[in-house]
Amino acid sequence: MTEEQIKFLCKQIVEHSNRPLSDFEKELIKQSIDKSKNWLEMINSILAILSAK
Repeated sequence: MTEEQIKFLCKQIVEHSNRPLSDFEKELIKQSIDKSKNWLEMINSILAILSAK
């Protein structure tokens, strides 16, 4: 799998998750996925957004 495919799948998971996220939170997570340089950075940024809630 390429990095772009992984990012696409992660964004789809965020969009279709059962977790109650506002549109703003979803957009923040998607932007952090796009800007991440590797999978660890991606996971850490998503966790930071979710834990700030």
